[in-house]
Amino acid sequence: MLTIYDLLKGHDLRSIGKSNEVVELVMRHPDLFDDLFNGIFHEDKVMRARCADAVEKSAKQFPVCIQKKKKIILKKLPHFKQKEVRWHIARILGYLKLTPKEKELAAGYLFDWLKRDSSIIVKVMSMQTLAEFAGMDKKFLKPVLVEIDRQMINGEPAVKARGRKIIRYLQITTKLSKK
Repeated sequence: MLTIYDLLKGHDLRSIGKSNEVVELVMRHPDLFDDLFNGIFHEDKVMRARCADAVEKSAKQFPVCIQKKKKIILKKLPHFKQKEVRWHIARILGYLKLTPKEKELAAGYLFDWLKRDSSIIVKVMSMQTLAEFAGMDKKFLKPVLVEIDRQMINGEPAVKARGRKIIRYLQITTKLSKK
């Protein structure tokens, strides 16, 4: 019998493989979500990346599944080193219902990834989730805006473009006046 890992195995980190098929399978059979989630800790880096992609997609469609994994995700934040996993974790953090203390913890890692990670996608996904935090909680607004401005000064085109969108989003959601 084929497993979700059989569907996700491969050799190319640039490909999501059959990740979308796995998401459909998990949506039909939610009991498979645990296996999929555990795949983000798999020994194979391609498997980790593809599982992280499928976990993020599943979490967006069915947030109750990922909410059950909140404590594990928060505990493992220091251990997510692979960029292809990290950018999905950055988005997953935005799907979780976090306590104020948990949100502080998550934001700390997102700020760190934004400042230190060399991956443009990790930066963009961290910026997006931080903006969502700021849109819901004003205490994040100033530090998020300061960091986004900093990232836009010398950032890559994708970072600058996302930064502009985020600033517009925050202007609308928080009633910021234009600078």
